[in-house]
Amino acid sequence: MNPYIVLVFQILLSSGTYIIANAATQTIPPANLTFLRTLISGVVYVLYMIYAGMPFKYKGRELTLLLVLGFLAVPINQFAFLYGIKFTTATEAALLYATTPVLVLLVSRAYLKEKITPSKIIGTVLAFSGVAVIVLEKGAHIGISHLKGDFFVFMAVISWTLYTTLGRKLVLGHGVLNTTIFTALIGSLMFAPIGIWSSIGYGYLSLSGGQWMEVFYLALGTSIAGYVLWYFALSKIEASKVAVFTNGQPVTTAILAYIFLGQGISLTFALGALVTIGGVVITQLDVQRKRV
Repeated sequence: MNPYIVLVFQILLSSGTYIIANAATQTIPPANLTFLRTLISGVVYVLYMIYAGMPFKYKGRELTLLLVLGFLAVPINQFAFLYGIKFTTATEAALLYATTPVLVLLVSRAYLKEKITPSKIIGTVLAFSGVAVIVLEKGAHIGISHLKGDFFVFMAVISWTLYTTLGRKLVLGHGVLNTTIFTALIGSLMFAPIGIWSSIGYGYLSLSGGQWMEVFYLALGTSIAGYVLWYFALSKIEASKVAVFTNGQPVTTAILAYIFLGQGISLTFALGALVTIGGVVITQLDVQRKRV
């Protein structure tokens, strides 16, 4: 199968996540939604782990790092994302996540003591400038609660950046799928007490069919299928090229939000989006030139 066709489906799936999550959090509390999402995806992960006979060989510093990654992946990243997107828009959340490649590049340079080139500095400044334009414009018109949503979504972006950067050694040593599954399961166990507490007295049986579809989309579509498509593309195409390709998510999300949610696209948002995406692309193209 053509990896670029796979990437198109992956981008559509990921873009739909922002819209589904925004809709789901309006009726299901973020803590409960996070608990359901991790519970369902966790069951699938365990079944696959048993089927594949996946080994657990983490010890010492690697085990400590695995615990940190699990904490970053679920209690921080997933919960902060779902809590934040309750108060902001799908398009804005996608735009904030578009800074992830730049942040990963910046942190990895610092972590690995590698030189940051002028083009990377320019790209980083442009990306953050675009995000600032969007956040300030929305905050000025919508208020503090909207800025709160942006803040928590950006917390999720930072946690995902650290998860990606710090987890590189484990991925190289234990494999992408092995590391991802065990960090997800450990993170789910860490969040379980909060999820169980929030579930006391909550009427899960009263959820409608549409609400359950939203939950399963996040659990199976995003947490599992999205990763499978992503890993397939990475096995066929250079990582830097995949990263550039996925920066189309904010635009795709904006289009989907306009079609399904009726969310308007202002001129300020469009300009901020172009600046942000332009900054990310400039940074990633620098990586491509160095790898050619």
